[in-house]
Amino acid sequence: MDALLFVPVRVNALGGAFAAVRTARPGPGQERVGLAFTGEERLHAALGSTQRWIRLSRPALLALLRPLGIKDVRIDPLYVGPEVPAVDLLEDGPVLAGVRRHAQWLPDEVW
Repeated sequence: MDALLFVPVRVNALGGAFAAVRTARPGPGQERVGLAFTGEERLHAALGSTQRWIRLSRPALLALLRPLGIKDVRIDPLYVGPEVPAVDLLEDGPVLAGVRRHAQWLPDEVW
């Protein structure tokens, strides 16, 4: 059996009778992907401490996303939010290298 993941959702204002799974785009112009996390603390680190979630397996999440044309789920993205503005780097310290990170995720509207 597949492990249950923490899947971010948006809950309606009518007492939580309806929840929509959150999706995002890895970058401008890229296809939407589903989001999932292996732990509640990782979800809250990427999306904030008030983010609601449900537990689903990866196959169950993909089954929910398939009718929307979404074929991929990204697990444990480090940051989900608006595009980070570019800034000039200061030349006053070492630059960490060797770790590949996805710098940003662009959240979609709730479907």
